[in-house]
Parts: sequence; C-alpha cells; structure tokens
Amino acid sequence: MGSSPLLSFLVLTSLMFLFVTPSHSSEYDAAQEPAPPFTSRKISRNSEKVTMSLYYESLCPYCSSFIVGPLAQVLETDLMTILNLRLVPWGNAILDSNNTIECQHGEDECYLNIIHTCAINLWPDLKKHFNFIKCIEKQYKAPDRNGAEESWEVCSGKLRLPPQSIKKCYDSGHGKKLVLQNGKETDHLRPPHEYVPWVVVDDTPLLDDYVNFIHYVCKAYKGKSLPKTCSSHPNTSINKDTSLQSACHASEAMSGDSSGKHQMKMEPLA
Repeated sequence: MGSSPLLSFLVLTSLMFLFVTPSHSSEYDAAQEPAPPFTSRKISRNSEKVTMSLYYESLCPYCSSFIVGPLAQVLETDLMTILNLRLVPWGNAILDSNNTIECQHGEDECYLNIIHTCAINLWPDLKKHFNFIKCIEKQYKAPDRNGAEESWEVCSGKLRLPPQSIKKCYDSGHGKKLVLQNGKETDHLRPPHEYVPWVVVDDTPLLDDYVNFIHYVCKAYKGKSLPKTCSSHPNTSINKDTSLQSACHASEAMSGDSSGKHQMKMEPLA
C-alpha cells in the first residue's frame, strides 16, 4: 500500500515525457527547415508579360515616326494584354568625363529628353505618359514647329496634365538625375546599342528589324493563348540593307563633330 503513491508518480511522469518529447522534437525540426523563397509564394500577375524597351532620343526623326506610328497604333490593340512597354529617353547622348551631356540633335533634344523622363516618372501609367510623349513628338514635327517648351505645354493642356509638375521636376534638377539613370541603363546595354530607335524584347535586341516588333513580342510570349493581334501580324522582316538608313546612329554622335550639339552641365548623382 505504501508503494502505491510512488508507483503512481512514476507512471504519471512517464506519460508526461511521452507526450512532451515528440512535440518538442517536431518543433525543432520545423525551425531547422528553411522557409521557401518569397517569390515562390507570390508571383506578380505581370510575370507572364513580355517586356519591350524602346531606347530613343526625342528629336531623332526615326524615333518620332516609330512612336507616333506603329507604337501608338499597337497601344489600341489586345497586344497590350501581354506587353509591358518601357520608354527610355537618352539615345545617343554622351556623358563626358567632366559630367557634361552632349545631345545629338542640339539643345532642344537635351531639354525634351528630360521632359519625357519627368513625364514617365510623374505618370507611371503607360497611356498617360505615352500620349504626352506622342503629342510632343507630333507637335515638334509640324511644319510650323513649336519651340520645345511650347510643344510640351500645349500637350499638357490638351491632355489635362498639370504643367507645374513637369516644371518642378525640371527646375529642381530631379529630371536631370532621372535622365542620367536612363543614360547608365542605355550605356550598359549588351550588345551596345548602335543607333536609335533601339528596341529590346525580353533582353534580345531587334536590331534593324525593330519595326517588326509585334512578331517578336508574340514569339517571346509564353502564355497559354495569344492575342488576336499576333495572328493578324505575320512575320514581315524588312530589308536589312535599307533599314539602317532609318535610324540615328551613335557613331555620328561620337564622331567629334560638335556642330548642332548642346552641352548641358549635369550635377553628379549622389
């Protein structure tokens, strides 16, 4: 009878050990197992889209024609359901060792490259900044050719975009820092760009076949169903011998001929 309390205590202790030990062991194993990567748990809805980047300069006539023509037209099609379009204003501009920018088509090009960049930054929505940039390119192509500042002010009025936001971006120097970032991105392209327009689809440059970009976007798309635009635009590669005449060449900007160029002193990036 006297041993009964001791026996009960030992039995109770053993039962507690059996319940507690597996629980502790399981918790330890879970802590040692690495958590899955964050990206595997949450994938962006745009991950299946094809990214196309247009590297250009504001006053290259071939860039202007490409923007107001084929690009403007495709924005109204179902291709945009699979396309992430980026505009990168800089083109064949050169940043000298003394932190001075030289633009291929003169002072207005340096100015408008920054205005375009400000618009992209202020209004990330593609249609907003694209329509603004397209409007500027059209204004500057007109026979009565408005000045650079007048052209974008007219466009901001037409599109009801606040001009004071653009002015603040430019006057504060923020636009200059942003356009320098465009320059760094353009200068680090591999292979290096040779001319503008320079169109890159998912890291693959289209070279002199850039006008056939719809074919390459559709080909790069890995989704389940292609938009109707893909079937209505078969591959129609252009003649490479003549296409190179439809571009503004970087070699001309670097030839050492400074006539028509504008030098703009830029503050270094922090």
